[in-house]
Amino acid sequence: MNELFKNDRNFNDEIIKQRHMFVAEHNDLITKADHDLTANELKVMDLVISKIKPTDDDFYEVDTSLYEIANVFDLKRSGKTYNNIANALRSLRAKEVLIYSKNSRAVTITGWLERAIIEENGQVSIRINEQFAPFLLDLTSDYTQYRLIDTVQLDSKYSIRLYKLMREADKRRGKITPVIKGSPDEIADMLSAPESYNWSRLKQNVLDRAINEINLKIEDMELELYTQKRGRRVVEVEIHNTFYPRKSNLHDDDFEPVPMINWIKDINK
Repeated sequence: MNELFKNDRNFNDEIIKQRHMFVAEHNDLITKADHDLTANELKVMDLVISKIKPTDDDFYEVDTSLYEIANVFDLKRSGKTYNNIANALRSLRAKEVLIYSKNSRAVTITGWLERAIIEENGQVSIRINEQFAPFLLDLTSDYTQYRLIDTVQLDSKYSIRLYKLMREADKRRGKITPVIKGSPDEIADMLSAPESYNWSRLKQNVLDRAINEINLKIEDMELELYTQKRGRRVVEVEIHNTFYPRKSNLHDDDFEPVPMINWIKDINK
């Protein structure tokens, strides 16, 4: 596919604005979806979802380009980069995801994309699988939102998934400390960590690295890990975002916390 991407073009003059768009997903897609997407695949899906409007009643063609995706992700424009993006789209078309809905008490088994078309000039047209409609359209309750710029700057798939879980956990919009908790196995499932990992490897290879990256790059998150033991065995894990409420009284004119934005009402003003 190298020949396909020699003449890339920019079809969007508002790439910088696109980085700051919001991604809104039903909570079930964050907390109850079983999948194993790579960091690149997670980022591509976030970019596609960020182009959905609150007033959309169906999945329309999402128009983007290899140029835009590379620039939003702050990647060097090259044949290798474009091939990686194309491969991510191919994987999203092929990979399976299972989503449990608490409301309908059913499991949706589907793929992420219905199709993706990459033209010779680098223009990309994407359509999300219609089975995602309950999780991405008409979101009036039980949804989580976050900035696209947050997830695209994270390098690890575990960092991205932990970031989303922490956003979902912030149900009181920063008024109390958001907490994620569960047994080591439950935390591993949430992050789709390898089943072979014991607690020591899960902490060292997944949690510590994800927490360190999030604390370094996300300005309103300061995550801390706590454990409870029974004897020498870790039986419960808690991850706290200690930025809230300890620093919620700090006001920076250039900083607007994501949880304070009402995605539906603000768009409809």
